[in-house]
Amino acid sequence: MKVLVTGITGFIGKRLLLQLGTVDEITVVSRKVVSGFPKNVTVIQADLNEPKGLFDRLKVIRPEACVHLAWEGIPNYGADLSRRNFEQGKRLLRHLVEECGCSKIIAAGSCWEYGKPDGTCSEEERPEKFPKVSLDFTRVKRSLSDIGFELARKPGMSFIWVRIFYAYGPGQREGSLIPTMTQALNNNECPAVKTPHNANDFIHVDDIAEALNLMVHKKNMQTGIYNLGTGKPTKVWEICEYLEKALGKSPIWSKQLRDMKVESTANFWADMSKTTDALGWSPKISIEEGLKRL
Repeated sequence: MKVLVTGITGFIGKRLLLQLGTVDEITVVSRKVVSGFPKNVTVIQADLNEPKGLFDRLKVIRPEACVHLAWEGIPNYGADLSRRNFEQGKRLLRHLVEECGCSKIIAAGSCWEYGKPDGTCSEEERPEKFPKVSLDFTRVKRSLSDIGFELARKPGMSFIWVRIFYAYGPGQREGSLIPTMTQALNNNECPAVKTPHNANDFIHVDDIAEALNLMVHKKNMQTGIYNLGTGKPTKVWEICEYLEKALGKSPIWSKQLRDMKVESTANFWADMSKTTDALGWSPKISIEEGLKRL
């Protein structure tokens, strides 16, 4: 099998490559100079904003499957950068299907697409019932998935849109919740958290990578939206408590956060039944175990 992966130097892409070891030919796209990959990995140094040379190469390689993870500029979720990422993705998906004969595309969406502050998030919820969202990032993610589903009308083509919930683990961006909280605890400081009672569905990056790998290899996987979470919400103050335990510290700061008299603004999680049924898979790493590993 020939597999193309974008975003290979990113948080999830790095872990996915470790899972794809048995694939015959892997092509990765990176703006950066990268090296040290196994012999079955071909690196194309290219910028998706200027894709002509890349597209010429892909027409020769003709990847059978693609995992599109690239998204430039995170944590900038503004209009200009979001639109640029949308244009990059639209051009790439269309080229792969119309010019390269790619028969499976797996692309990264976001749990933010649901736009709901609480409850179970199910793939069966229709877009017309979603709340209107102000975040440009979320709007263009929805639009990019529409392009993919349009392309999937071609016979023999499948498009898998993966709504990823709160990913964490090795290589996570330093400004994210868990790295920031860990640094504060190591400095014997209370983490600067405004909403300690918020609860999100935290999924370890290695569980995400494993699921994506299974999607690559799954034959006849149906076009559609698939959640990637654990199906369980964890409160922010509980994250602090788990980290204190993993670091061998007394649960001083987590108790302080727990006792804060502030309202929760989020408490939602993934309905994982569709993904579990399709892959025969469920996440293996609990939040407590995942934080121990960090």
